[in-house]
Amino acid sequence: MLTALTLLSLTAGPAAPKAERLDALDFDNGAILVSESGSYGSEVGGWSAWNLADGDPLLGWCSADGAPTGGTFVWDLDTTWQLDTFVISTENVQEDGYPGISANTVDLFVSEREGAAFTKVGSFNVGRLAKASSPLKGIKAKQVKLVVTSNHGNAQYTEIAEVDLLGSRLGTVPPIQLGGDFATNYGALKIIQDGTSIYGCYDYAAKSSLIWGSVEGRIARVTWQEDNAESGVREGTATFAVRADGQLWGVWYEHGQLAGLWTGPKSDTPPVCTPQKRGTLSRLLKTSGRAVLYGIHFASASDVPLTNSGPALEELVAAMKEDPSVRLLIEGHTDSTNTDAFNLDLSQRRSKAVVDWLTKHGVDPKRLEAKGFGRARPVADNASAQGRALNRRVEVSVLR
Repeated sequence: MLTALTLLSLTAGPAAPKAERLDALDFDNGAILVSESGSYGSEVGGWSAWNLADGDPLLGWCSADGAPTGGTFVWDLDTTWQLDTFVISTENVQEDGYPGISANTVDLFVSEREGAAFTKVGSFNVGRLAKASSPLKGIKAKQVKLVVTSNHGNAQYTEIAEVDLLGSRLGTVPPIQLGGDFATNYGALKIIQDGTSIYGCYDYAAKSSLIWGSVEGRIARVTWQEDNAESGVREGTATFAVRADGQLWGVWYEHGQLAGLWTGPKSDTPPVCTPQKRGTLSRLLKTSGRAVLYGIHFASASDVPLTNSGPALEELVAAMKEDPSVRLLIEGHTDSTNTDAFNLDLSQRRSKAVVDWLTKHGVDPKRLEAKGFGRARPVADNASAQGRALNRRVEVSVLR
């Protein structure tokens, strides 16, 4: 049985910049887009509804051709939030080619509980190629609806670069129940949840496929890997959530780039593949020489592993016992939010803390090295909140 983690930082390191305010609409904060009326783009591509609240103001949402008004979007938040600021941006939209395409007026509606009627908060204006922030005076919301009611004169399209709803959670986030069989756009998928750990497999033109990761709040962050007879080993990362209706909803990355949505409803038909509770980490190390450990958690700006990191650390110990000859580099990685100096120092301290924990639990220190890489090796796009979350990780690689 693992004891509580009591690692202490030996050095304070560079001071962390002031923390960002939370955006209730970020997928990484548990918000799920449950409905939309239509967009010019689809999935996660250019000008799709996904880009409306992805945290990246460089690429936003565009209405469907010929529907400049009436665009409607509904998000389900992970718990009840108290909202204090509504931000609309039309920066970086295509005013040069489509004069007046910037949104002008957006109506905001909220519901304090799932399924309840929406109440209008107000109508909010933003200029061309501009950004407008409006106070909300502590509005409470569990669901949010936006309706685009006018633009600056373009008769064909309306565009918005980004919308944010800043605030704080009023309640605890209900634990996610991700386990089950799903009929997804990438084949039948089985997910098994064991506490905060998840593992599974899926059928998608592959000899063997797997997912492996950890749950944090309403979000699961995973590594996926396919051992395909034609293309060889492919792998990447993904973020999943489950809507109230049981629909799996997520996005996946490959080579550090956002590649698509990964979605599908609950299903009574399981995949052909068989998930493995143990041995996944060993397989990842054997096939690709490295693995991401999303189950190792730290508080913001801290190098002390949280107690819920135990299952991931325990599996790492088991993998090293399974192959007594393997030597591992424990890598610390961050997102791009803070300064390079702070990120590099924090990542080094976190990797060292994991090495210290492993040695205290029976691993020969000669088999371990620690190195922090800061923001230098992202596995997802730092432009979005969910990408930054995937980049904050501990990774292990085989030392040759």
